[in-house]
Amino acid sequence: MPASPPKPVLVLRSLLVVVAIALVAGCAGRTVATPSAPDESILAPAEQALAKARSAEAERFAPRAVDASRRRIATARDILFDAARSSRDLNATEQDRVERLVAAAELDARSALVQTQARAVQAKLAELQGQLGQGQSSQTQQGVSP
Repeated sequence: MPASPPKPVLVLRSLLVVVAIALVAGCAGRTVATPSAPDESILAPAEQALAKARSAEAERFAPRAVDASRRRIATARDILFDAARSSRDLNATEQDRVERLVAAAELDARSALVQTQARAVQAKLAELQGQLGQGQSSQTQQGVSP
């Protein structure tokens, strides 16, 4: 006849099995609430203005304005997601702040676009002035007065 394990070992094994079953049952009964995704449509005007500025290479000619716009959009998005994680709508203060951030981000992006367009105009003007100057100097060299 095989020797049976001592009673304290049986009690410990039984206790471990019960604890394991309780843990599994407790986890199975719990549902994890996933935060709802916030409505980000309020960010659209600023995101569109930023996309337009970036497509015009504003990051190269007006990086500070582009970065300011990007930061404001990110801050507004953070406010939206914080409320969503808490499963609530924005309060009046948050709503006002998001609206102000979006408006400022849109202005930053438009400023970047205008700065970029101004640089493009300056470059074209310099090119035309160079061409005009070359034309005048060649006429002067040929003995033709302007």
